[in-house]
Amino acid sequence: MPLPRGNGTVSVFYDWEGELKVCIKNDRGVGSFGVFFKDHPLDFVLPVTLLQLIIFIVISRAIYFLLRPLKTPTFICNLLGGIVLGPSCIGLNKNAYWEALFPPMQKQYLLLSSLIGASYFLFFIGLKMDILTTMRTAKSTWRLGVMPFLASLVVTLALLNQYHHPHNFPTAKSTMSHTATSIIMSFSNFPVVSDALIELNLIATELGQMALSSSMINDNILWFFLITSRAVLLKNLSCFVTYLVCFTLFTFFSFFILRPALKWIARTTPTGEPVKEIYVVLILLGALTMTGASDFMGLSFPMGPLVFGLAIPSGAPLGTTIVEKSELIIMEFLLPFFFVYIGMNTNLAPLQNWRVFFTLQGIFTAGDLAKLLTCVLVCQTYDIKPKHGTILGLMLNLKGITQLIGLARAQKLGVVDDYMFSQMVFCVLLNTSVFVPLIKLLYKHCPRVLHAPNFIDGQLRTIQGTPKNSEFLIICCVHNEGNVSGITHLLEACSPVLESPICTYVIQLIELLGKSAPILLPINYKHSMDFMSVTYPHTSHIMRAFINYSNNSSGPVTVLPYVNVAPYKSMHDAVCNLAQDKMVPFIIIPFHENDNIDLVGKMASSIRKMNTRFQARTPCTLGILVDRYSRLGASHNSNLFFNVGIFFVGGPDDREALALGLRMSSRANTRVSLFRFLVKNKQSCDSIFELDINDRHCEERDMRLDEALIDEFKDMKYVSGNVSWYEIAVEDGVGVLDAIHGLEGNYDLVMVGKRHDIGSLNDEEMSNFIENAETLGIFGDLLSSREFCLGMVPVLVTQCGGKGVNKLDRLGSGNISKISLAVDKQN
Repeated sequence: MPLPRGNGTVSVFYDWEGELKVCIKNDRGVGSFGVFFKDHPLDFVLPVTLLQLIIFIVISRAIYFLLRPLKTPTFICNLLGGIVLGPSCIGLNKNAYWEALFPPMQKQYLLLSSLIGASYFLFFIGLKMDILTTMRTAKSTWRLGVMPFLASLVVTLALLNQYHHPHNFPTAKSTMSHTATSIIMSFSNFPVVSDALIELNLIATELGQMALSSSMINDNILWFFLITSRAVLLKNLSCFVTYLVCFTLFTFFSFFILRPALKWIARTTPTGEPVKEIYVVLILLGALTMTGASDFMGLSFPMGPLVFGLAIPSGAPLGTTIVEKSELIIMEFLLPFFFVYIGMNTNLAPLQNWRVFFTLQGIFTAGDLAKLLTCVLVCQTYDIKPKHGTILGLMLNLKGITQLIGLARAQKLGVVDDYMFSQMVFCVLLNTSVFVPLIKLLYKHCPRVLHAPNFIDGQLRTIQGTPKNSEFLIICCVHNEGNVSGITHLLEACSPVLESPICTYVIQLIELLGKSAPILLPINYKHSMDFMSVTYPHTSHIMRAFINYSNNSSGPVTVLPYVNVAPYKSMHDAVCNLAQDKMVPFIIIPFHENDNIDLVGKMASSIRKMNTRFQARTPCTLGILVDRYSRLGASHNSNLFFNVGIFFVGGPDDREALALGLRMSSRANTRVSLFRFLVKNKQSCDSIFELDINDRHCEERDMRLDEALIDEFKDMKYVSGNVSWYEIAVEDGVGVLDAIHGLEGNYDLVMVGKRHDIGSLNDEEMSNFIENAETLGIFGDLLSSREFCLGMVPVLVTQCGGKGVNKLDRLGSGNISKISLAVDKQN
């Protein structure tokens, strides 16, 4: 009589000879009792599955560590980890390894785990997609999304039909296999391109935006092909009608029932608070439910999680909360099962027929070259240089996890045999390994792609070079509401008048979370940005505050609101491109340590690095506003009296601060005080650089420009009468610091340039102000520290953009100070 025992069954009976027999049927397949009960752990599914995951993570991380100097993409390391784990490498030992780590009873569980990981990956793809925004940009570059794909598809399909004849497939199935293979290898998928561009830090560039929009068009064409082919294969008319009805109901339910419900969740979530945990759990369960529903209706399982992800409002608060709470566990612990499954089914060892191997790889390479050449030719119609067209073609040729999902699906359906599957996996690996370094090698940030030439191309736009009887264009970057008050009062101090009105492009900088595509778009604050697929709760309040200032300012001020959603490491690209396109001479950004910004830890560090990138990339004058205690915004009166101090040593950066002071001095309620430091001893700097004739001519030219601008400032005494100037003679840089300490006063704003041609400083002085010298310069850091007016005075640090502004750019102010230290020690 059988008796259950744990996961096994014990049977006690008498045989035909009358002997008592006890039989134990070991039908336990999932978990074991442990080694102490004489169970071998690798005979059970759970220990084997966990061991696979552990080994895969160790191998992939080791590969990533070894290939890190080459900046190899994470995808390549994961794919290599799966291949090493599979029969191509370690699995060659069938007895000791393969049968133990990949037992037949565990294959179905591994397949299930890989499907769950792939489903959640597709769900995150849909969640991060911003179809509306990306498709708007795709309207103007649609040829790049269609022509290269068609060229690659035609070339690959023609060569496969001509040169590849699998013996194990009949003619009809061979044609289907060639068609499926060509489609999979010809498409440029949005998630693959976006992930690669994020790793390359190119996602916010013009080429990156064009690649994203082109790949989005490819994805739309792909889904149209899949739906159409699925419907055509259904020869029965009733099945065809049922399929269309199911697809229509599925889409209608997703976008007209689920999406409004999800929007309600986002709308009812209080501003600044995360979405309730119950909603997050239900949404994650909903991804699996939609996967099962789409597979049950015959729509193929990838469609369910992808459509569900598209139905969720991306960005804050819903999309960002889901990504923050679940992306790590899904990408690092569920998705690896998919790479293990791919590696288990990829066997590169049998690829010993080199003629067939090189034929197939040559065909795939020809398809990539056809896409590349077509992309270069199509780019000519957009006046894009062949070099940029080549880089764009390489971006569109990138392959990744979506190709692997398509390959696994085709192999399961019997459309692709095991040999072709291994060949295509190898092609994906080779493609990404070669094209990513090529993109890094060819791409440079400096040249513009779609920039239309104008009459000041190649010239640096500065405050000093802006006519005083023309419109003064300013870009103001803000992070949150804490930046608004200080910047609006700074704009008011810039003296908007009828002869020179101010037009400011107000850009809110938002970190890219819960989305794949960065955006820089003008917004309509009155309609809460309903035209955007993503809503950011603070943006309307910020822009309304600037509009209110515009309506109540003492002079004409025009506010043009923008929102820039991008990773911090590439956020400066779109802003600098806008400044170049609109010919803006002045950009204002907030300092990362302002107390009115709620920043902690990683975010403050990211903004500090972003400000450094602004300083290296900006095509015009840049101003960093240090306003730790919001003193600029202490009063909301537009007639507020401003007492402005300018500390002038010399050079292009100081001249920009003085040029801005000249504009401010025309305002009746502003008093501008200029403190000019005459440094006698500069030989230490000259000895470091050993100035040649050209450098000396540049230095003399700088001195003449300094004198001309100072004379113009002095003339304002007879125009407005609210300016004053003081000349202070000092011996060296240390003397400048001592003099600044003695000039503390009741300032509402202090302005100074970032870089200066000064003498050396000693160890004691350096220890007091070196903390932010790389961002604010030596004197800017001192003026913003507690050593000057207890750190209560707002400071505007100006930097004249462009390359080769002065010889100090060779090392930077922080490095100059350190080298000066070494000179002092030697002396």
